[in-house]
Amino acid sequence: MEASQKDSLLRKIAGLLAKAEATEFEAERQTFLAKADELMMKYSVELWELAQHEQSKIDKRQPVVRDFDYHWAFDSGPFPQISEALWSLFVTVANYATCTIVYHKQHYSGEAKQAKSYTVPVIGTEVDLGYMTLLFTSLMTQLIDAVHPRVDKSKTYEENLRMFREAGWSWPEVGKVIQEAGWDTDLPHKEASDKATRAYRRACKMFGWEQNYANHKTYRRNFADGFASRIYTRLAAVRQETEDKVGTSMALVLRDQKKINMDFMFELFPQSGTGKTRALSKDTRKFDSAAYSGGRVAGDRASISVNPSKGVRGSGGALKK
Repeated sequence: MEASQKDSLLRKIAGLLAKAEATEFEAERQTFLAKADELMMKYSVELWELAQHEQSKIDKRQPVVRDFDYHWAFDSGPFPQISEALWSLFVTVANYATCTIVYHKQHYSGEAKQAKSYTVPVIGTEVDLGYMTLLFTSLMTQLIDAVHPRVDKSKTYEENLRMFREAGWSWPEVGKVIQEAGWDTDLPHKEASDKATRAYRRACKMFGWEQNYANHKTYRRNFADGFASRIYTRLAAVRQETEDKVGTSMALVLRDQKKINMDFMFELFPQSGTGKTRALSKDTRKFDSAAYSGGRVAGDRASISVNPSKGVRGSGGALKK
C-alpha cells in the first residue's frame, strides 16, 4: 500500500467516525461504526502483509507483557456479586483483542518480575493491549452502572423505586439512595425504607408491575452473567462478520498473532508443576431467570465500539496499572 493510499484510507476512517458521532439516528451510527471497523481491520491486515513482504520479520507485531489489576474478579474485591461475570468479560475481551492471558502466573508481575497481589500478566501488541484496555473498561463501567443505577429525577418516586428493585437492590439500600436524592429526608432511615416498600407495592398493584422479590445478591450475579454472555455472543458475531468482509488474510493474521503471543508467553513464563487445576464444585446457588434475561437485554444495549460516552449508561475509567 502506497503512502497516499494509506493516508486516503485513514481519512475515510476518520470521516466515518465523525459521521457516527454526529448522527442522531442509532441505526445510522452503527452502520458508520461497522464500516469504520471494517476499514481499520483491512488497514491493519495490509500493514502486516507489507511488513512481511518488505522485511520478512514480525517487528510490527512484536508482543509485550502488561500487568492488569484484577481485584474486581474476587469476592473480596469491590464488586463481589458480579466478580465472576467481570472475569468472564475480561477473558472474552482479551480473546477478541487477540491478547493472551497468562493464567499460570496470576499474582505475578510480568513487568517487575516478582509476586504481586491481584495481578495477572497479559500478552499482546501495544495496539491490541490498548484496545483491550479501552473496550474492557467501557464494558465494565456499563455493567457496573447497570446493576448500580442512579436516581433519575425525570422519573416519579415510584418509577425510581421500581428501577432500583429491578436492579436487585434491598430496601435498606433503596431507602438510603432515595434519601440521598432528596426524598423523605425528614424521616429516619428505617421509616424511609418502610415507606418506599409500601409505595412500591401500591404502585405494582395500580400499574400491574410484576413485583421483584429476588435477593439482591442473586439478582446482581445473574444479571451480570446474562450481560457477559450476551457480550460474548455479540463480539463473536462482529469478529466473524468482519472476517467474512475482509477475507482470509485477516484470519491468517489473527492466527499467526495468537501463535506469536503463545510462543512469547512460554519463553517469558515457563510453566512449572503438574499443571493440574482444582476441580470446580457444582454451583448450587439460586438462579434468577428474570435477572439473567435483564442482563442479556442490557448486553444488547451496551456499546462495544470503545466509546465510554455511549452504551447502557456510561463513563469510562482506566483499569490497567
